[in-house]
Amino acid sequence: MDTYRAFYIQHKSKLFSYLMRMTGDFELSGDIMQESFARHLEHYGDHKNNHVSLLYTIARNALFDHFRKQARQTQIQQDLPDETDEERQMMVREEYRRVLEGLQQLEADDRDIISLAVSGNLSYRDIACIVGTSESNIKVRIHRIRLKLKKILEI
Repeated sequence: MDTYRAFYIQHKSKLFSYLMRMTGDFELSGDIMQESFARHLEHYGDHKNNHVSLLYTIARNALFDHFRKQARQTQIQQDLPDETDEERQMMVREEYRRVLEGLQQLEADDRDIISLAVSGNLSYRDIACIVGTSESNIKVRIHRIRLKLKKILEI
């Protein structure tokens, strides 16, 4: 169990960041993150070779299941942790909201791929395995998605 605890500690923040970028909803991201780790532990146990790509596949499928069930637009979470400097807090919150809104303007597949790349700190090979395409295709798509997102954020 110590092995799995270390696996959880190492990957929980990255998985949460990925889910947050995909949903824009703090509570939903936390729920899906916990559900994903629980499913991973239940089905694959305390194996020494816990694969990160398998965890992200479980989280991604849980996320898609949720969207299918809800069939609704995601809401962007406005609340961020309190900081001492209110002006800085407002600027960070506004930039965060702006990036999340930009991500929401991308197609779902593009948002999924860029979120995996940024949040999960996964290799292109791992992302290709999760998405079910080639590594070279992922490299090209990430480059194009970054260009699209840059153009969206410049407006």
